[in-house]
Amino acid sequence: MTLYEAAAGPAQARSPLAGDVVAGLVHNGSAEAVARAAVREAVRRGCRVRFIQVLPPGLSEEDRADADRGTFRAALRALRGQSRVPCSFEVLEGEAGRILCERSRQAGILVIGRDLPDAVDHVAGYCQVHADCDVLTVAHLE
Repeated sequence: MTLYEAAAGPAQARSPLAGDVVAGLVHNGSAEAVARAAVREAVRRGCRVRFIQVLPPGLSEEDRADADRGTFRAALRALRGQSRVPCSFEVLEGEAGRILCERSRQAGILVIGRDLPDAVDHVAGYCQVHADCDVLTVAHLE
């Protein structure tokens, strides 16, 4: 697990997880749309956004580096122009739905890309059934 913390303003005086917006960044092309929607939610709610990238096990170092660059780039683009949005970045490997539900237990909302019709794993569907918080699904950007 890798965790990066960043805060663009004073620390919150509440639980570090309660009410957070969790952005579920999975390896399916939805990172840009998810990051934008998650930052909008965090700004609207006045809370931090936790970007959680979940990668499938067994990626080569090169594929993992490409995925990291793409999702971090999406998160940074979404944060551009926003002031005082505390955020963190976490990278995990494994079953995306289970990990995102686990990591969003005390969150205010989980933002995830919609499942594509031909997807092997239905991460959004799993999260909608198993998450302990609200789940916002967003369409992939064209």
